[in-house]
Amino acid sequence: MIAERRISVAGIGTSYYEKGTGHPILCLHGASPGMIWDARLSWIRQLHGLSDQFRVIALDQLQFGGTDNPAPPGQYINRLGRVDHVIGFIEAMGLKEITLVGNSEGSFVAARVAILRPDLVSRLVMVTGNSSSPPFGDERDKTWMDANEKEYYSDLGKPMPTEEEFMREGDVAGGHDPFEAELKEYRRIAYRRHQTRERWEILKNAPEEETNTRLYVTLQQRYIIPYLDRLQPQTLIIWSKDDPIVPPDNGFRLAKLIRNSEFHLLRGGHGIHHQQSDAVNRLIRFWHG
Repeated sequence: MIAERRISVAGIGTSYYEKGTGHPILCLHGASPGMIWDARLSWIRQLHGLSDQFRVIALDQLQFGGTDNPAPPGQYINRLGRVDHVIGFIEAMGLKEITLVGNSEGSFVAARVAILRPDLVSRLVMVTGNSSSPPFGDERDKTWMDANEKEYYSDLGKPMPTEEEFMREGDVAGGHDPFEAELKEYRRIAYRRHQTRERWEILKNAPEEETNTRLYVTLQQRYIIPYLDRLQPQTLIIWSKDDPIVPPDNGFRLAKLIRNSEFHLLRGGHGIHHQQSDAVNRLIRFWHG
């Protein structure tokens, strides 16, 4: 079991999970509305799979996991609003020249931190980073935008699933899982926190710019894409061949905008770091040299 740890970040009680020693790798989970998730669930395969060589840290971002919620009741904190908290966490932990890893919406936060504070980030990893990739600006966007809204926002009008329903969903890897017992415990903890802190209602009532994909891309067009050609950290981009939410061409276009980048395409879905965890972990090891 990976124990939860706590630290104060600008007065906000913050939860994180850590394993291993060596060069620090900080992992940021995704954060789409309706997700019952936390950092330990998202990054369990990296916490275990990379900790023999690295100090792997997974952070519960604002309004997720065990981290306290500093917002007024009912107010949703978007991905831009999580950036300062991540920077504060890195500083509070006394980290520097880290490898910063973001999956999905976490890739926006990771990229923005790297843009603002290159002194803190020496390497950047973006895993199926739809929140940072540039839209096409033509009819090709409709397919992936429709898929994104169906996947993440179709359940927002429904009540929160029961604990039994949530537990039956299982881990995204499916089949026999060496971490099955561990994941079961983490999922139960994540569900009960989500329920007692009324996060389903907070996330369900997210503003339209967070639930309408055609508006959602505005933040990355303003805060990420114009700065990608100036990114200083070495950047590893890991993409999925089979994710309708983030087609391979989105990843190719993102890689072309970053001068010091390396692009890899793997078979799998949006949670490629679960479904192909061994391959993802090997790529990170080899890229580090």
